Order: sequence, then structure tokens, then C-alpha cells
Amino acid sequence: MSLRKVACAFLASLLMLCGCAGKKVSESGTAAEESGQIEETSLPQETPEPTAREKAEELLASMSLEDKAGQLVNMAVRTWNGESFTAMNDEVRQMFARYHFGGICLFAENITYDNAMTAQLTQDFQLAVTESGGVPMLVSADQEGGSIYRLVSGTATPGNMALAATGDPGNAYKAAEIIGSELSALGFNTDFAPVADVNSNPANPVIGVRAFSDDPFMVSLYTQAYVQGLQERGIVPGLKHFPGHGDTASDSHTGLPLIEKTKQELEDSDLIPFEKMIRHGYADLIMTAHIQFPSIEKAVYTSRYDGNEINLPATLSKTILTDIVRNELGFEGVIITDAMLMDALAVHFDPMDAASLALNAGADMLLMPVNVNGTDSIAEMDAYMEGLIGMINDGTVPFARVDEAVLRILTLKYERGIMDAEYSAQKTEQLKEEADHIVASQEHQNTQIAISDEAATVLENNGVLPLAAQPGMRFLLSGMNTVQTNMLAHAYNLLESEGYIPADAEVSVIDGSWAEGYPQIYESLEDTDVLILTDSMYSADLIDTYNYGLIPAVTDLIRTAHEYGVSVIVISCALPYDLPLLREADALLAVYNQTGLPDCDDAFNPLGAYGPNLAGAMDVIFGKVSPKGKLPVDIPAIEDGTFTDQNTYSRGDGLTW
Repeated sequence: MSLRKVACAFLASLLMLCGCAGKKVSESGTAAEESGQIEETSLPQETPEPTAREKAEELLASMSLEDKAGQLVNMAVRTWNGESFTAMNDEVRQMFARYHFGGICLFAENITYDNAMTAQLTQDFQLAVTESGGVPMLVSADQEGGSIYRLVSGTATPGNMALAATGDPGNAYKAAEIIGSELSALGFNTDFAPVADVNSNPANPVIGVRAFSDDPFMVSLYTQAYVQGLQERGIVPGLKHFPGHGDTASDSHTGLPLIEKTKQELEDSDLIPFEKMIRHGYADLIMTAHIQFPSIEKAVYTSRYDGNEINLPATLSKTILTDIVRNELGFEGVIITDAMLMDALAVHFDPMDAASLALNAGADMLLMPVNVNGTDSIAEMDAYMEGLIGMINDGTVPFARVDEAVLRILTLKYERGIMDAEYSAQKTEQLKEEADHIVASQEHQNTQIAISDEAATVLENNGVLPLAAQPGMRFLLSGMNTVQTNMLAHAYNLLESEGYIPADAEVSVIDGSWAEGYPQIYESLEDTDVLILTDSMYSADLIDTYNYGLIPAVTDLIRTAHEYGVSVIVISCALPYDLPLLREADALLAVYNQTGLPDCDDAFNPLGAYGPNLAGAMDVIFGKVSPKGKLPVDIPAIEDGTFTDQNTYSRGDGLTW
């Protein structure tokens, strides 16, 4: 019984005892009983708290059509009049105050090394909307980790495929906790992550190491852990890219991919992670894929680019977004499109056609429908919103569909505390004061290195690992580009300071610069004992050694180094599908992240976010830790510049000692 109820009960008893003064009471009962006037004493009933949906329904009923239309749009303002947009201005403030957009997505152009400045910007966006009577926004970023991160001042974390290589879903949880806490500290409430795609096509140019694995059940396991980590820190996770971007051979940023899979084939692979997250209640928000599935969606559209008929991509497909996501999988959360400005849509579809098709298909939010990048773009934004409202008024997009979408958006915002959070100058100052203690904290840095240590995967070792570094040994470090070279040098310095490398060992650092720096390496081989270099395969095109010179340059260097008696250790940094072409190395490792150290001082100390994965490889190479990593994907053999049906390495491979 609550304190209030106890007090009421006590008061009622007191009145019964004292309220009869002056009235004779018989031995058999009270005066009220004798007079036949018996009254029941009832306790006050607590009114149940409205559910998130009930609150959303009440708010929806009071909203204007203009405000509802604004909720359907998730904006971005990456640049303004040619400069990175890092601080609010009057033009943007007025635009957000006018349209009350449902969300804003920030990119690297919006974020500086000054955490207080970033916190100020996120809150200025919120205040522009809320102080003008609008609903708090979804403030989001693509902070996936690995090679895709926006917080240049923060902790990048190792990336999804590296997380799966550790064999411990707890590491996905830890990485997501880091990401979530740093986003929250800067005023974000949503992350367009994790990638739940199954990277079943090794030639995929856009997903690759952003995926956990090519096994849908492994993807499901790590996706769930990642989602829980974000939610633990108050961040709405956005699963992407439904119904699966892992089997494409082209990038939807620059083209319109097509996948020939049947619905059954999707159900057997790509849909599994999404289905499991939906069934078990871990899906708040799902992002669509701009991909054609002609076996599933038969409707076509005449491309404004070349006049040819194209199948409606998933983003615009009612069969996929309503029939499958809603009706079959039972998803009740928010569906947001991938960016409407991507070439996959923008090249082929009229913007208003794309908007109406997406909304009628079942999408609830339109991500980045207009490139708002300066004063001249304001008129374009005005025209877009006018067109969107016009389509609702004339029935092109039914009112019921709009209400359905907005209700889901508002419900999500209530469920995740976005509606009840504080947005004020005082809250902004609090964020600014606390951000530096959370973003890129030493604890976060230590955790990402520990995870990278576990992720580093050794595939070949001709007895060279672990290196027993001796006084006077001569090491040569070379990254495929400057950021990788910087990271190798930084990791070497740390290992030397920790005593794993003798202080009087000799080290040279040469920037390989995509093999352009190799002539200098050749000149140094005579004075080298161990060569440590990286290889980065960003595209399957690079396995065609007849047309591309990168990997042949690496293998030629390995052979020449061997002629000098130099041991060669190669670290595959990006897509691990280059591994079969690098087996001549004395030791071969994979780390699943091409991002190294973009910004450092003259001593190679980090000045911002960096990819920690190469540090993990160096810790294994010099014996600081024993290797634990296992391949989370199959690595097909390569013949004549193409992948074969046979595997050189299989999922689960990895040497340990």
C-alpha cells in the first residue's frame, strides 16, 4: 500500500472514531448503523499513466497538417554556402522553426574536435523546433563504428566484422555502449546503426566489413548485442538496410542495384536478422534499401534518366514495406528510407514521385529528400514541403497514411524518452560541460584497443610470430596510405614504451601510398630484418591482377624482400577477400578496418578519432597478446581475377597459440 493510501486509510479510521462525538452509540453498533444510514468509505483510485501510444494519439489529434508533414521528413544540413555547417545560423533556425521536421541527421561536416560546439549544435536544432511549438526531433548520425563514424572527436571502435571476429557478442555490446554514451553526451538520441546486412557477396563494394558476417545467424546474434548496447545508453538504434544490402555488386550511392533473389532465398538469409530483431522486440526503427528485387516487386517506373522501365526498389515497394515488413514480420516501429538524394533514386525518380511512392509503400520518414546546403536551397525546400502538403491534400498520399506514419514516429519518441527530455539553454550548458569527460575517454580508448586485440586474426604464420624483438633488430613499417602508416607507427611507439620492443631496436617508417612509396622500401631492404606492411582491398576489382597493379606490387615486394632475407608480415586491413593473393607473406593477418590514424602530432599521438584495429595486429605481432580472432566470413579462392566456388579460408579459421 502506498504512503498516500495508508494516510487515507488512517484518516478514514480517525473520522469514524471521532466523527460520532455527541451522538449516542449503542453496544451493538454505531449511531449510523442504528439510523440505517451506512456509507461505504472508498479510497481514491490512482489514474493509470497513459501509454506511449495513447500520448501519441492525443498529440496527433491536435497537430496541424503542416506539422504532420514536417514529421515525415528527416533532414540534413551538411554544408552551408560552401562551408561545413558546424554552428546554427538564422536561416537554418527559421527553416526548422517553420517546418518542425521529424528529425535531423548530422555528418562529419557538422562535427568538430570541439565537443562543446557539437553539443551546442544538436541542441540548437532541437530548440529551433521545440521553442516554436514543434515536437522534439530524432537527432541522429551514422555512427556505425569501424570505417563509418561521424564523431571525429570520439571513439571510432573496431567495426562490425572485427567485432564478430572476436567470437564474443559481448564485445558488440561494449562497442555499442561506447558509441551510445558518446552520442548521448553530445545530444544525439538516434543512431543509424547497426548494419544488419548479411555480407553474402564478397564483391559487395558498399557493405563488406560494415556487416558482422556472411552467416545470418551470426549477424543476428551480434546485431542484438549491439542494439542492446545502444538502448542501454538511451539511443534509438536504426537497423539497416532492409531487406538486405549484403548481396549487391554495386553501390546504391552511385547506382541502382538489382538482386535476383526470390522471396524464399531472402527468407533463408537476408531477412533472418531483421525478423529475429522484430520478433524479439529489438527493432525500433528500420532503414530501407534502394535495391530492386524483381522477383518480389513487379511494379515498374519509367526512369527519367534513360526512359527505361525499372522495378520499384525496396524503398518504394509496398510489397516489401507493407506486405513483408508490416504484415508478415509484424513490425510496428518506424520505417525510414535511406537517403532520398542517393543516385539510386535521385537519378531515376522525380522527387515528388519518389516521396509519394515511399509513403504509400509504407515508409514513415523520408531521409534527406532535399540537399539543403545554402541560401539558394531554401526555395527548393519550400517547394518540396509545399508539394508534399499538396499531395496529402489532393489524396495522392491519403490522410490516413500520414496519420499512421506520424503516430508511429510520435509513439517511438514517447517510448524512448525523447518527448520528455529537457531542451533548454541550461541543459545545453550541462551537456557542454560534461561532454569532454565522456567522449573519447581513456576508458573508451582502452576498451576499443582490447577488442581490437581479440579481433586480429592470424591466417598464416611461418614461424615468425610472435616476434621476439631483440636489441638492434631493424624494423620497417609501411602502410598502404598515410593513415595506416601513422597507426603502425603509433602502435610501435606504444609497444616500445611498454617494453615489448627494445628501446635500441631500429625502426623506419615509409608511407607506401598505394605502392607509390615502394621504391624507397626496395632501397631500404638491405638494412631491414622485418618488414610490416598493410594491404587494403576496397573493391573486388582489385583482385583482377591483370588490370590493377596494387596487389601485384605487394606480392613483388614480398618476393624481393625474401631475396634479401627479410621476413614479411602483411596485414589485410579492409575487405579480407584479398587474403588468398597474399599467402607468400611469412605471416598474414586480417583486421577488417582500413581506417587508421587520420590526425596525429609529430610523435604519432592521436589528435582525434582513429581506427584501433592495426594496433590490435601489432599487439599480436610483437607478442603482447596471443591471437584469438577467427574469420567471420568465408574467403573464396581467386583464379584469373575472379572468385571461385572453393574457399581458401573458411569461416572460423584463425591460428591461435
